[in-house]
Amino acid sequence: MSLINRKKRDGRASRGGGHEDYRSGYGTTGSRRSRRRRGFAGPIIIICALVAVLVAADYWLNSGNVHRGVEVGNVSLGGMEPAEAREVVRERAMGPLQEIELSGPDRFSRSAEELGVNFHVNATVDKAYAVGREGNVAERLGERLRAAFPGITIDPNIDYRSERVRAEVEEIAGQVDTPPRNATVEVVGPEVEVSESREGYRLNVENTMASVDEAIDGMTGQANLRGEVLGPQITTAEAETAAEKAQGAIAQQLVFEHEDNNWTVSPADVGSSLDIVPNDGKISVNLNRDRMSDRLAAVYSDLTIKPKNASYDFDDSGNVVVIPGREGRNIEWENLLDSVENNIFEGKREYQVQTNAEQPRYTTAGLEAKKPTELLGSYKTNYTATTDQGAERAENLEIASNAVNGTFVAPGETFSMVENVQHADYNKAHVIVDSAEEVAEGGGLCQVTSTLYNAVLYAGLPVVERHPHDSQLPYIRPGMDATLWYGDKTTSADDTDMQFKNNTEGYVLVEEFVSNDGYMYANVYGVPNNLEVEMTSKEVWMTEDASEWVTYYERSKNGEVVYEDSWKSPYSALYDEKGKKIPTPKVPIAEVDGSYNGVDFSALE
Repeated sequence: MSLINRKKRDGRASRGGGHEDYRSGYGTTGSRRSRRRRGFAGPIIIICALVAVLVAADYWLNSGNVHRGVEVGNVSLGGMEPAEAREVVRERAMGPLQEIELSGPDRFSRSAEELGVNFHVNATVDKAYAVGREGNVAERLGERLRAAFPGITIDPNIDYRSERVRAEVEEIAGQVDTPPRNATVEVVGPEVEVSESREGYRLNVENTMASVDEAIDGMTGQANLRGEVLGPQITTAEAETAAEKAQGAIAQQLVFEHEDNNWTVSPADVGSSLDIVPNDGKISVNLNRDRMSDRLAAVYSDLTIKPKNASYDFDDSGNVVVIPGREGRNIEWENLLDSVENNIFEGKREYQVQTNAEQPRYTTAGLEAKKPTELLGSYKTNYTATTDQGAERAENLEIASNAVNGTFVAPGETFSMVENVQHADYNKAHVIVDSAEEVAEGGGLCQVTSTLYNAVLYAGLPVVERHPHDSQLPYIRPGMDATLWYGDKTTSADDTDMQFKNNTEGYVLVEEFVSNDGYMYANVYGVPNNLEVEMTSKEVWMTEDASEWVTYYERSKNGEVVYEDSWKSPYSALYDEKGKKIPTPKVPIAEVDGSYNGVDFSALE
């Protein structure tokens, strides 16, 4: 039996029933599935064949060329051989980068060389050529498909030196950076001028560098100057508002009136009296009171009268008389300035000047009521009783006594010798400093002080401060002298002063002068006090190098002692200007009443 016959038989048998029918049915279903598999395989095989054809076509079309759809920057290199692509990249793609344009408030350009730009053309083309040629088949096909749609852009292989870019951008910043200018207002004569505001600009170096970076990477060669506009704090509009206010103040002259007199201030002078200053983004316009006071100097000078104090003097008979004082007049100055300041910007042009009477400190009536009519105490000292016989010392006595003469002290006030004599100019003459004679400015002032000191004591007035000399002096009795010293005139801390207080109910008048008889005199006048004073000075002990004296002082009223005191005065030996010691017993001693009967020093010259 042959194989063919068997197949036939198997075929026929398969059409029988029963169990054979089940098998026959199973065989029919499997046959349908097999036919479906053959149906799917066909399209797949066709697609693969088409892809193979496309790949093959793409391979043959792009063999040795950059795949289509590949760009560098905005320049297509598809279908070009590498050599051609390099030329295109060099000329078209890299061309815009030869000069980088920077646009903004102004325009600038910088060459690639200035920015340190390096173009790696070969590396860039190699990268473009590698698209679709690296990786496995799927990766290569994927890149080729993306190149076909939507396309692949290759970043150029470019580098540049950021420090050069920064240097160039900073140089540009130096040219474009401009500070804003505020509007200003200025008064020129009678006119008000406005200077307009202006915007400024400040370049942002970092952001501009980023723009240059984008221009290079994008191969456009177009960069932007990135910065900010700086607005002025004070705008032209604000300045014009302030100018309008100032113009209103100087529109017309100001007129100041007092009784039948008047004075004017011109618009230009009003303008120069204004303060025009920036203030929190605005311009304030205000009156400068000090400058307006200067413009009103004529008003002040014409209307202000200083009061004159009444004073005392002596008539030809030696009697104390009152020199009348005078009432003064002052302007209500602050009120006047207030009125101008509050109204000048409101258009007010005319102002009334108000004045007040000003009484002197010492009125004629006041001095008359408490006139010092009685000589309370006097004293004299011999100004020739000194080794210094120079004219300079004698002139100093005149200067100092004139500074004191005519001074009157009100009840309860204290007289200071330093305050009265320190402001005059004196000659250099002999002075005693630390028991030694030397030449210094003001020699002789101690004699003026000692003479007045004793007159005050004999007048029965309390002495507040007194200091003895370091050494005995011929012109004044030891224990009855008073020295004087002032150093720095700005402070009284180092002063050696002689002071007394007026404890009476009337004025005390001081008279002091230098006479041609060789003596200087001091007189103290006051209201009668019915006091009698006794004073004496005695030696306690004496050596070649020193001595000590005691002074006894007593005041009596109506024959009854009302005050008594005593004080000691120590002295050292005196040395002349050559440093030679003058033994203490050799120094002549004046009398208690100031008389001098000792050595004639003028005969020793």
